[in-house]
Amino acid sequence: MRSIRILFITTAFPPYEFSEALVNAKLVKSLMNKGHDVHVVSRPATIVYANSWSGEWEPFRDQVYYPNSSNKSKWEFHLKTIKGLLRYKLPVEGIRWGLEAEILANKLHQDKPFDVIMTRMPSLFPHMLGLRLGALWKVPVICNWNDPTDDIRPFGNKVSKCRSLLLKYISRKAFKSASLNTFPSKRLRDHYLKTNLSGISSPTEIVPHIGFYPDFELNHNQQGIVKIAHAGNMLDNINLDLLLVSFKSIWEKGLSFEFHVFGIVQQKLLSKIEAMGLEKAIIIHNPLRYTEMILRLMEFDYLMILEAQYEEGILMLSKLSDYASLGKPIIALSPRNGVTKDYLMGEKGFYVYDNSNQEEIEIGLTEIINEFPAIDFPRSDNRLWTDVNPSKILETYEQIFDRLYI
Repeated sequence: MRSIRILFITTAFPPYEFSEALVNAKLVKSLMNKGHDVHVVSRPATIVYANSWSGEWEPFRDQVYYPNSSNKSKWEFHLKTIKGLLRYKLPVEGIRWGLEAEILANKLHQDKPFDVIMTRMPSLFPHMLGLRLGALWKVPVICNWNDPTDDIRPFGNKVSKCRSLLLKYISRKAFKSASLNTFPSKRLRDHYLKTNLSGISSPTEIVPHIGFYPDFELNHNQQGIVKIAHAGNMLDNINLDLLLVSFKSIWEKGLSFEFHVFGIVQQKLLSKIEAMGLEKAIIIHNPLRYTEMILRLMEFDYLMILEAQYEEGILMLSKLSDYASLGKPIIALSPRNGVTKDYLMGEKGFYVYDNSNQEEIEIGLTEIINEFPAIDFPRSDNRLWTDVNPSKILETYEQIFDRLYI
């Protein structure tokens, strides 16, 4: 396929590293490695694991742009706000940044026209900006919906009725206007279609988060006791009480293990670990840069997924694609119905336990620890890797480009 020139608009991208930014970066890197010409327009982030360029993302640094939306005075701030409201017609976060982003995007398009615009969440504003530019340039726009909006997020903070109506309006307008809407999971798409997008239709495609081909040896060196790792923050959205009770029971039975957590952990969780006498079993590490984290994960026997206790797991967690790429056994504490269970249940080397059932968690972890050092590794053609395999994801996008006559 010929090289496609792509404008990629998002609010999450390196050097700022967190889940949505990493998902976007892996996709852009893969598209560029396939020969496509991708230029990224993004906003700086505030909550991150890392915020300076690393070797993983350095090769495309010159094609990532952060339009400056800073203001020299209050008057300039208010002037940009009024101008943004007049242009985008809605009081949403990003309208001032959007003014600068449009200037930059138009300049890039004038230098060499783009063939397609790809817009990415977590914010809805990239969809608004991308669709406006797509209409001006007469190029197709692919809107990706990675997450639920705040008003339809399970266990999310309650939003005002006014904000809920605004999010619903923007979602419906963007969904109907896009040339194609992509979702990482069918469950997330169905959740949107039952809530904010009910009663309207538009072309959709399921495109999971992209994995990667490791450029290092996947060596596994077993040590004396079973070591389990979790890469990610431990915050209020995940109830860890049942896991901690299970670990305490296993520890008191005289079974040895280590559970390593890489991420931000709240003080109250640290206090619980100490009160339960699990300081030697549960080791907390600071967050690492993406490449460093991937390399560290290879040191462990099992990788763990921890999900919130949703009634239904509609999200495809970004770390699923990373874990799958490493070919390591995965332990998932997930809802009894959800995306993670759809991928892992019944597959060799994957273990899925109902995260609302303490007995099931304890029995499952006890069996894994008892059986060590015997380990079942996933099959190379398991469901999860088959879906996140970079070759398949890139083939899907190139088929999409063909369908859109790019």
